[in-house]
Amino acid sequence: MRTVYCDESVWIPVADGLRRRGWMVLTAREEGTLGEPDRTQLSYARDNDWILLTFDDDFLSLVEGEGLDHTGLVFVQQDGRQIGDVVKAVDAHLAERQPDDRGIHYL
Repeated sequence: MRTVYCDESVWIPVADGLRRRGWMVLTAREEGTLGEPDRTQLSYARDNDWILLTFDDDFLSLVEGEGLDHTGLVFVQQDGRQIGDVVKAVDAHLAERQPDDRGIHYL
């Protein structure tokens, strides 16, 4: 099971909900990277071989537009969604995701 790294845009209750569902989840706050630029967050996740979970579409510009390396990115459009709905969507995605998947996924 790969670790999910939540950048600072991800609601803490989402991270907690994923943990309750059995996923290994770390947050920017816990890792001491809170406030670091998006490039640094992306590199940090890549260097640790973690999946980056974000609500921030700026990461899409970095990986799609600029082609920055990553080891997996999950972008969640959170507008109008409840915490539980986001947790369920990410949980379902992670359960179906292949261990070697390094792609970009939109939820």
